[in-house]
Amino acid sequence: MQAQKERIRQGFQRAKPTYAQNAKVQQTMQQKLLAILRKHCKTRNLGNILELGCGNGLLARNLALSFEFESYLAVDLVDFSNDFIKIQKDIPHKIDFLQADFEDLAQISNKNPNLQYDLILSNASMQWVNQRGFLPQLSVLLRPNGILAFSTFGAENYQELRASCGIGLEYLEPKDYAEILQSDFKILESFEARIPLHFSNTLALFRHLRDTGVNSLQQGFRLNKKFLTDYATRFHNVLTYHPIYLLAQKRSLESKPKDSPSNS
Repeated sequence: MQAQKERIRQGFQRAKPTYAQNAKVQQTMQQKLLAILRKHCKTRNLGNILELGCGNGLLARNLALSFEFESYLAVDLVDFSNDFIKIQKDIPHKIDFLQADFEDLAQISNKNPNLQYDLILSNASMQWVNQRGFLPQLSVLLRPNGILAFSTFGAENYQELRASCGIGLEYLEPKDYAEILQSDFKILESFEARIPLHFSNTLALFRHLRDTGVNSLQQGFRLNKKFLTDYATRFHNVLTYHPIYLLAQKRSLESKPKDSPSNS
């Protein structure tokens, strides 16, 4: 597990100079996520916020332009502290950055002991963790009626790569999230989309993967001329993204299902 996390960290570390220019899908997802928050959050002050997998801080910056907050803790496996120092000059609200594995909830809790967050959000990052085990744990960090809002990727993400060479993560279907979150959360909104990207050639497609940091998927895989030709013939140099968006509210004790495991 640690070796896998280190590969992920190295991939995104190498992609820091190129990520913003090439991660157009992730930026579209970010805007969708902000739109969902504007729709469901009726107050301008979002209280205490925790962002998981914050990257270069663009989501934090854009959120600060639309909302106010009491505190904001942004967590990422890669060191983006300098990016947040620059962002801080442009916004009046204080944002704290923590370089950590966001699955390490104990380390996150130690940053602000006894604090329960009003909002936990994440953009295009949850697919890197075991979501079935991880997502229910976030309930501990949220106050009752707090909001969990995230975007991630579904089972058809990079479907061409999976079909051609078996590269891919363990993605979930939208229906899986209702099962995973049912004990402590009520899902208020959930939807999905497909975004096909078209490249001039297959090498450009793989450069896109490298420049957005996801080349850690390719461990042990080597490109060759036959593969490039076959991919172009079969998939016409298309790479499909499958975003999933979800906003859920933590249940109060009174509203939890009677058969919830946490009530037994």
